[in-house]
Amino acid sequence: MPIILKQKANEIVSSTNHKDLVELAGLKAYKVKESHRYHFIKVNNKQYQIVNIIGPKENKTGLNAMTVQNVDTGEYTVVFQGTQIKGKYGMRDMITDIQLLNSAEPEQLKAARTYFDRLNEKYGENLCAAIPCAARLQMQ
Repeated sequence: MPIILKQKANEIVSSTNHKDLVELAGLKAYKVKESHRYHFIKVNNKQYQIVNIIGPKENKTGLNAMTVQNVDTGEYTVVFQGTQIKGKYGMRDMITDIQLLNSAEPEQLKAARTYFDRLNEKYGENLCAAIPCAARLQMQ
């Protein structure tokens, strides 16, 4: 259920909700290329602008993420991709998954934390994250 931030005559503006986050992290994040920065994507009848992308060109850990802004509300969301076995850095993703079983923090999660922290400094309290469950546990 969307959270209503404000209501105008016959127009409802809502924040990014769980359904949006699932579509962003489960589908849209995998279709975005590094050249799509500043493009717009539509999710559940809401417009999001891609404001930042991190991929293999910026790091060799296998981290892939994008940051989007909800055009209506100004909210920013960091969207991390999950394991991509057949991707360019699929072996790195698998190593990260295995490393999640012990107490040492994998390099990919360190890179994810650095990326999130950098964007958190830039966008502050308007920033949230849509991340795979295992990474979320590590980042808490």
